[in-house]
Amino acid sequence: MMILSFGTLTICIKTNVSSIKKGDSAMKILITAGNTLVPIDRVRAITNIFKGRTGAAIANFCSRSGANVTLVTSNPDIVPVVPTVTIIPYKTYADLAEIMQQQIMHGSYDAIIHSAAVSDYSVSGICIKDANGQLVKIDATQKVSSKHAELYMELSPTEKLIDKIRSDWEFSRMLIKFKLEVGRSYDELIAIALASVRSSNADLIVANCLEWCDRSAMIIYADGAYIEVDRHKLPEELWRRIKR
Repeated sequence: MMILSFGTLTICIKTNVSSIKKGDSAMKILITAGNTLVPIDRVRAITNIFKGRTGAAIANFCSRSGANVTLVTSNPDIVPVVPTVTIIPYKTYADLAEIMQQQIMHGSYDAIIHSAAVSDYSVSGICIKDANGQLVKIDATQKVSSKHAELYMELSPTEKLIDKIRSDWEFSRMLIKFKLEVGRSYDELIAIALASVRSSNADLIVANCLEWCDRSAMIIYADGAYIEVDRHKLPEELWRRIKR
């Protein structure tokens, strides 16, 4: 209950105390969400279908539960976020990498939830075939002409940002990563997720398949323990595990 007095007038407002009592003692959480753009030329890019709704929902729940939340997202306007969440927008893979490094190394976070769908590849060249059928790179620093009969794109693997959180950026507290697969059985998904969570030295991983990701998710620990939760309950389930 909040009580405001103005002279002889007293107003009582019923409110959720946990959502407004935030200060130096509140848990600090960094959440990444959305999709990265990988430039092809100055006007074209590769991306993916994910918009950051899950990350925004987790940010909202954690903030309403009393945490100081920073949400790094590619789509800050697509999902309503409560005013108490600090939003940092990004567009490209390079943007996200720079923001994450700065925030993780200087933000003193208690937990990181890395749910952003990060590009696995960057464009290292645009090519055409010469008269001998050999691939030759063309200038892609501006806009590649649409008059080419064929174009070939050279892709190179990007660095896994999740793997830099422990090793390069020396974050030692709660780390949660996400993993999406397509066309996997439950056993296959769990095996892949276990290998993934251990390779990144994360505390747990949220894993699902594209075919049923709108219905449920698997929360899997590095020791092999796991639980399947309803999708709409995922923010609450993650908060419960973070605040322990």
